[in-house]
Amino acid sequence: MKLTQYFGKVLTDTVNLNASRLEDLDTRVARITEALKAAGALDGRVLDTVPQGSWAHETIIRPAAGLEFDADFLVQLSEDEAWNENPRSYANAVYSALSDHAIYGGMSSKKDRCVRVTYANDCHIDIITYVVMANGRQVIVNRNTNQFEDTNPVGFSEWFQEKDRLTNRNLRKVIRLLKYLRDHQGAFKLKSVLLTTMVGNIVDGWRDLDGDYYEDVPTTLLHLVEDLDRWLQAQRAKPHLADPSCPTTSFNHRWTDSQFAAFRDSIHRLAPKIREAFDASTVDDSIAAWRRVFGPVFPESVVTAAPVSASAAVKSSTGRRAPKERFIEEMFPVQLTDTVSVRCDVSPPRELNRVQRRALRAGAGLVPKQRDLHFAVEGTSVKGPYDVYWKVRNSGLEAERKQFLRGEITRDAGQRRKKESTLYAGNHYVECYVVKNGICVARSRQPVVII
Repeated sequence: MKLTQYFGKVLTDTVNLNASRLEDLDTRVARITEALKAAGALDGRVLDTVPQGSWAHETIIRPAAGLEFDADFLVQLSEDEAWNENPRSYANAVYSALSDHAIYGGMSSKKDRCVRVTYANDCHIDIITYVVMANGRQVIVNRNTNQFEDTNPVGFSEWFQEKDRLTNRNLRKVIRLLKYLRDHQGAFKLKSVLLTTMVGNIVDGWRDLDGDYYEDVPTTLLHLVEDLDRWLQAQRAKPHLADPSCPTTSFNHRWTDSQFAAFRDSIHRLAPKIREAFDASTVDDSIAAWRRVFGPVFPESVVTAAPVSASAAVKSSTGRRAPKERFIEEMFPVQLTDTVSVRCDVSPPRELNRVQRRALRAGAGLVPKQRDLHFAVEGTSVKGPYDVYWKVRNSGLEAERKQFLRGEITRDAGQRRKKESTLYAGNHYVECYVVKNGICVARSRQPVVII
């Protein structure tokens, strides 16, 4: 049996990284970015920051007690022709900026492709030096080899987001569950980028023509693991694994033949266990089988929550109401029977070339000041006619001092688009609501972290 609610509970209670730690991560990255921009070693060279890896893909999981989680972001530096002759000059400048800092000096260490800032017993953040050449080539710096390596971090994130969309936003949750099995249950050993790439490659839009191949988390988990197992069993040796957004870059250096064989065997053992749990005919048998996969963290029961009243929903949405703020629950009954997805493009600063234009969703919502944001309804399962409403909510000291916390809800004029600008540092959000026959049937929130 699928036990969809049970999976929701195990994700929320055990697997997903705590919301407070994600907020701390946003704050830490913003402060590191400020330190880099102010550093004399970089002399105004910092152009942008780009989240990547599990942070950008929303696949970070909660670490085991006493262990750290990790997050990566790229710091984009302006190109310097003299430094191009000695690529590690870029990476050394980033390291100098942090190692000489009053706070980060004792927290920073050199790695081949990054500078690591470690927050003891909580997390470490890897800062990767990133350069976009005048000809559009995107590279990171390998300090050890003193060479540039081709990359396309935003392209990889957009590839993952598209794969996630094809699975009804279930791919990211399945990746989290597989990481939990890896880190907490010892089911296999594999670097996250290899796991994400292989599982993402397995996703095919044609498989979901009837709409139920990826309809929920347990169904998606079953099909992706079984499809991955079939693909792995067909490989007699370590396959060539290319970066899907940068085919000239290979991930093969990240694992050995023996590691590939061990992973292939581990997935072959895991797939029938998941099938047994999924096909169990009773709830008790299914729970027992799922617990053989995930261990005792898989719940033995789920209490169905009572309907949430409008006042309770408002109270839980924010700790403090802004002066002009409204809530959709106060305007319409809310029955979320459908979905809506929103895309946001971020305008690049004028001095950057067009390769810098990127989707906000590919950057984990992190964007510098002085950018234009172009929100648009990308898709919805609601059949027309319907109305679209938007809400923009600011937070932080800058917005509060300017009395610009906002929070109004406005009706879309029919364009299904909204333009905003990034003016105030802080954790903000934009929400989109689809209202049909006087009922809010779909909503989507896009976080916007301005640094």
